[in-house]
Amino acid sequence: MPELVSVGEKGQIVIPKQFREELHIEKGTKLLIAEEGEKLILKKVDIAEDMLWMLVGEETLKKTWDNPYDKQWDDFL
Repeated sequence: MPELVSVGEKGQIVIPKQFREELHIEKGTKLLIAEEGEKLILKKVDIAEDMLWMLVGEETLKKTWDNPYDKQWDDFL
């Protein structure tokens, strides 16, 4: 069920308790945030997946996370 949250002075939001409990999100949990048009997508990331991202090359990351800001890598890859 959707919930309405407010953005605080520092750009912070509170994830409603219902979602934190269902997804086992607690202090220190890593979340990946991505932009998709007018949407912000949050994805819980576990340590093993986090380590995997560090092992992936920049070219693969560019293909995986294709956004306008990635165009800056074109000169280097």
